[in-house]
Amino acid sequence: MMLEKVQSIFDLANTKPASRPSSRKEEAYSRILEIVLHGEMEQNTCLNEQKLAERFGMSRAPVREALQMLCSERILENIPRMGYRVVPISVKETIDAINVRLLLEIESARLACRNRSNVALARLDELIAQEKRIETDEESIHSWITQGDVVHQSIAELSGNIVLVRMIVSLIDLMRRASIQLILEGKDKPLSIHYHMRILRAVRVGNEKEAEELLRKDIIIIKDMITQG
Repeated sequence: MMLEKVQSIFDLANTKPASRPSSRKEEAYSRILEIVLHGEMEQNTCLNEQKLAERFGMSRAPVREALQMLCSERILENIPRMGYRVVPISVKETIDAINVRLLLEIESARLACRNRSNVALARLDELIAQEKRIETDEESIHSWITQGDVVHQSIAELSGNIVLVRMIVSLIDLMRRASIQLILEGKDKPLSIHYHMRILRAVRVGNEKEAEELLRKDIIIIKDMITQG
């Protein structure tokens, strides 16, 4: 049952197909997905097919196909006579994703402590420095969320487990949408930068226990924001 639950959440989170031929439809798909993930849409607003086509400089046909594709993947839903709306992420769905992500990222932290390299750690140092700069930019909500996600992905990549990385990245995409939704609802940005820096130091010295615990606390921040309403 647990494996089925994990697979179900993974399938839902994996919104980016592994391999798609290059075409106008795929270009429209990628650009619309970026609009969603970047939090460019205000709550309860709809995407308009004609306006998207004009914005992208293409005909309506590939835009319509891309919108239908995103609907089939449960990212958007078609509201008759209004347009396409982002499917809200439920509290339960978000908490389920967080619980699975905790299991996967704690394992990735443990492996990262064993498989670290100077090159990889230098990259993480660079990412942390970038995130610290972004944290002071109140207008850059998308940059703040994306940078934190990249740090988590980089820690996962240090694990050396390709399948683990793929699953974590998929869940990160889902959680990015949830984080944007929370911020649009007026929640404060969690101060995850402090945990990221400490995680990096723990991985650098190979302290598995500390790295695991810090990752747990970092991820649980979002869960607390949700459950505390």
